[in-house]
Amino acid sequence: MNKQKTEIKNLYKIKKSDKNKMYNTLMSAFEEYPKLINTFSEKSVRITALEATIRYYGEYDFHYGCGYSLDDSVSEVALLVHSDEMNYTLPRHIISGSYGKDYRHAIRRLSRINRKKRIALFEELDALEKDIKIPYPHIYLDFLGTEKALQGQGRGRKLMSCICAHSDIVQLPIMLFTNTDADICFYKSLGFKTIGIEKSERFRFINTYLLYEPK
Repeated sequence: MNKQKTEIKNLYKIKKSDKNKMYNTLMSAFEEYPKLINTFSEKSVRITALEATIRYYGEYDFHYGCGYSLDDSVSEVALLVHSDEMNYTLPRHIISGSYGKDYRHAIRRLSRINRKKRIALFEELDALEKDIKIPYPHIYLDFLGTEKALQGQGRGRKLMSCICAHSDIVQLPIMLFTNTDADICFYKSLGFKTIGIEKSERFRFINTYLLYEPK
């Protein structure tokens, strides 16, 4: 997914100047992220770990993929990456800015033990995904979130409907994973199907992997 060329009809492509709004929206949307709740019981630690995670992966997604919203308020965010770009090496993370000052500031606020916990959690995520049969190529939906105060108004559905319509045009499936029954029902109502379920005993969460196949 070439960032310079990919436009999705009826959607606003997020710009570099919108990054602060994008991160504020994602922080608001994922405040109750199940994986982090199970891993970090203290809220302040959990929010710091969330910030580090969103900054780290968000910079990668934004550099190698694209971010979209309904308009320039960036009150809802979808970050998409083509599967060809999902080669998560250290040099690529450095080039993308994953280790930027905001990420480093968040990481420094975590204790050494909590840093190790966070790394172990995402290593577990990578390990679980290895057993899922994912079609290639595909579009990977890394983040979808709506600002907490605006949730329940159909903004996320409208955003995803446009992305699914784009999938139909370019004939590329969309792949993602989620953790809650509500999210699973949401994506299935848009036409996604379950392609795998994996459970983490260590961190007490279940990942459901979903796929949208273009029409």
